[in-house]
Amino acid sequence: MTTQTHQQLFITGASGYVGSVITEFAIAQGYKVHGLSRTQESDEKLKRLGATPIRGDLTSLDVLRGESAEADAVIHLATAFRFTGKFEDGLPTEMAALDAIAEGLVDSQKVLLITSGTLAAAADPTGAEITEEAPDPEESPAKARNKVEAHGLSLTSKGIHVVGIRLAAYVYGRGGSATKAFMALSKQTGGVTIIDGGKNRITTIHVDDAARLYLLALRKGKAGELFNASAATDMTSRQLREALAKILQLPVRDITYGEAQTQMGEFLTWFLSSENRASGAKARKELGWEPKETDILDDVSNGSYLAVAKALRDAT
Repeated sequence: MTTQTHQQLFITGASGYVGSVITEFAIAQGYKVHGLSRTQESDEKLKRLGATPIRGDLTSLDVLRGESAEADAVIHLATAFRFTGKFEDGLPTEMAALDAIAEGLVDSQKVLLITSGTLAAAADPTGAEITEEAPDPEESPAKARNKVEAHGLSLTSKGIHVVGIRLAAYVYGRGGSATKAFMALSKQTGGVTIIDGGKNRITTIHVDDAARLYLLALRKGKAGELFNASAATDMTSRQLREALAKILQLPVRDITYGEAQTQMGEFLTWFLSSENRASGAKARKELGWEPKETDILDDVSNGSYLAVAKALRDAT
């Protein structure tokens, strides 16, 4: 439903997997969107969505500063962190970009939505769901992301209305995301990998539900608060991998944690084997958010990932 807000949003990562859906929904609700864009391809994608591309990246500090100052609110999704290498390598760029955005917003009380992930919190030792109040994990290859999140939330002291969103570890839908990348990797290796039986449970959310949560947090989120973008937490890694194996027509490969580290590296091994049950109850209660989309198993088995699997099977 279109609303006549006509507020201007500046979105970093606007052409990305989650950002493009937020952009699509925001424009449908009457927002004007300026989206940070690194390439001509991203420019064209943003234009097709109805947004204005702003050329730059997270090192374009003057652009970040200026666009944030002109916007009515900022949604910060882009990241310098990479799955390959060490997360710490992206920390200086992350901090400098966040500071530049903050300089454009200082003492304005404008909303700044920052993004991290549900793996930023330690699993409950009893296997229960965790809330946004759960402690940081003692050991994690992605701890640098916790530092950025903490720094972002601290910017409330500079007169900025900062709200944090922790995206589920498994964002899915529209045949994209890390699920698609993992499918391609499985095709290359000839099998769908699980680690130590795949008993760890995972947090999931459809990308459309995630986008709706961001826009609700933009309007209703209280300064300094965190919200888990989580629709479900009761599925095991094995259940998901078996569903992927079925549509890819590949075997499941069950390997040990040590074998996975050798074959896949530290980060991917940690990601695939982590127990993560982050409750989305706070977003439901405080933002009035309700996930509407199909669950990940249905989307894999009967939905948007069937075409992805067929393309991979048909590829030579």
